[in-house]
Amino acid sequence: MPELRETLTPELTATLTDFARACKAAARAVSLYPGAHPAIGQTLGRLVDAAGRAAATGPLALQVKPDGLLVAGAAPARPDAAIAELAQLLHQQLIGTFVVNSGADQQTWRALLLLLARTPEDNRADGGIAHLWSRSGGPSIEIHEIDYAEVLREREGNAARLDDIIEACLTGTPRLEVDDEAMLALLAIVKDPEKLRGLIARLEESTAADGRAAHAAAFLKLLRGLSEYVARHQPDQLEGVLKTMADAAGRLSADAMVTLLAQRMTGEARAGSLDVVGAVVDRISDPAIAGFVADNVIEEHGASDRLAQAFETLVPEIDRKRQLLALAEEQVAQSPLGREETFEELWDRVEKMLTTYSDKRYVSDEYARELSMSRGRAVDVEKTSDDPPERVAGWVGTVSDAAIRDLDLQLLTDLLVVETDPGRWRDVAEAVVMHIDDLSRVGQLDPAWRLAELVATEWSRRDSVKAAEAAPAVERLARGALFRQSAKELRRVSDEDFVQFARVSHMIGPVAIPPLAEALAAEQDPKARRRIREVLVAYGSRGRQAIQELLNASNWEVRRTAAYLLTEFGGAENTAALEPLLNDTEPRVQREALRAVILSGEERSFELVLRALGPQSAARASLAAELITMKEERAAPLLGYLLSRMDRQALRPLFLAAIDTLGTYGGTEAVDALKVALYEGQVWSPFKTRAQRTAAADALRRIGTEPARAVLREAAASGPRGVRAAARAQLKGTSHG
Repeated sequence: MPELRETLTPELTATLTDFARACKAAARAVSLYPGAHPAIGQTLGRLVDAAGRAAATGPLALQVKPDGLLVAGAAPARPDAAIAELAQLLHQQLIGTFVVNSGADQQTWRALLLLLARTPEDNRADGGIAHLWSRSGGPSIEIHEIDYAEVLREREGNAARLDDIIEACLTGTPRLEVDDEAMLALLAIVKDPEKLRGLIARLEESTAADGRAAHAAAFLKLLRGLSEYVARHQPDQLEGVLKTMADAAGRLSADAMVTLLAQRMTGEARAGSLDVVGAVVDRISDPAIAGFVADNVIEEHGASDRLAQAFETLVPEIDRKRQLLALAEEQVAQSPLGREETFEELWDRVEKMLTTYSDKRYVSDEYARELSMSRGRAVDVEKTSDDPPERVAGWVGTVSDAAIRDLDLQLLTDLLVVETDPGRWRDVAEAVVMHIDDLSRVGQLDPAWRLAELVATEWSRRDSVKAAEAAPAVERLARGALFRQSAKELRRVSDEDFVQFARVSHMIGPVAIPPLAEALAAEQDPKARRRIREVLVAYGSRGRQAIQELLNASNWEVRRTAAYLLTEFGGAENTAALEPLLNDTEPRVQREALRAVILSGEERSFELVLRALGPQSAARASLAAELITMKEERAAPLLGYLLSRMDRQALRPLFLAAIDTLGTYGGTEAVDALKVALYEGQVWSPFKTRAQRTAAADALRRIGTEPARAVLREAAASGPRGVRAAARAQLKGTSHG
């Protein structure tokens, strides 16, 4: 029986339908046309208007179902194909909730539609569409993803064990090195309070022999690794995970807590841009802190300096201290310690120590005065309401999607230019490359290439102190999303944009050749292929080493591209590299390698083909078949070389085809090779020998030059009997006989 749902009002149904239809039209235009095409501006303009009407009275929160869209649990009053198609598009990207706020501009919608046009597998491989949107989208559109980690667990089962996670936390590496299955298992543990308590207890047991510092280090590694994974794959769940881990921190000992707190604002506590220790301290709940105090008082039979230090850091306010100590006292009173006769006296000492602990010896008087003055100057800005509407509108404009994009770009540009310390510049460059990838995936190629050019500029200045630090960033840039996405647009971009593409590619250097070669192999558009070839060929001899990496690529199209580039680059070193391509199992790769050999016109290249036609070659038959079909004049020197050297019995079809081709295109080398074929033969194969001589004589007749006729006349006059017969038969039909 189908599920019964409330229905939307006719007005809201019409608004949702208009929005879905505008989305459908814009999505089609974005996938078909370049950004400057008039159809893009028209359809995106209609989408902006439709979205603005839909969010005019507040955010439009769409619940995405496989068969439709809901608003506050209510379905449209009447079905519409556009709504169903939009629901299907969002659902296949594992979007559970889609929220449209006011203020989305055309660029924002185009970026989102380009993301939706990618395959779900590609988006998931890059961290999921919600993660990508959080990195390069805008606040006017919110995406909440389905927990596909949970889906994966249901489909494949939870194969990781708790022991694997514990072992990873105890290794000496700075990061939590576990596979995705183990991370999914860890997420499942974190969502189950009982299992999480067991994990923290196991962690403490495993580090007991190494001291409290080891426990804190293991907990921090667990926290950082978990935060990095969730921020990358399920960013909308990061807040919940941090809160859960904050409460789990309440299970630490006082020593471990102090050690953990000391890591705030250090590199060890940083997961991307997030200080995970600071995030935990900000989110630890009052019950968790009270439990932390109670557990440590019970274990230590009182309060230690370390507990007092940790408590002061977690709860600096005196009133809140007293409230939490009251909660902790209740918990301790229910323990065996609370039943001791001296409990009240013990607790008085605990309370006095934890409420009178002071960090005065660590804080200067000047700093303390500044803290006091800052509290006195605090203003409740929510109570001020004297700003005129135009000022408020101006402020709102500064946080629009377009403004945030421009600020991001300007900030990163400035940091790349003004930072002079090589180490810090390297960190900036890494962040910039990550942002370039994000921009590329959502189709914002112009700002991506501007940032890429800044990084490449430092890399190209070999005398710059930043150049050495730029190498890793440049390599990641070349292998990232920028080249893949840009290559797809080369069929449509202007000549000016293509010039920038080529310039930055060459500034980056040969490390860009593999991704460009892969793009060329996958591209079908003639204009885009021509442009990529121009960029690749311009590398010249600089690209030789990079081409070597392509010879063993798993994709045959990439190997064929390598053969093409070897032809264009030329040189003896590149000629020698053709041999594995001539022995390739893919005929189209062999064909391109043969083309390179033919264009080289060098005997050392011809020798490679002869070896590839040897009896030990696995690709012998396919290579011979390619040569048989190669009916072009440029192939004549190669065929002439092979004719007098190949195994005539094993490669007889190729031998006869070579004779026929040489007769068509001629040349001095052809006449010499055909003369050899005319005279040679085997007495034990009279019929094959007769056919061979007849074909050679016929080819010489068709060439028709004076040297060719001279060979026939000499053979007819003084050659062996079979040779005389073949030559006379051909001379009989000519006026020069």
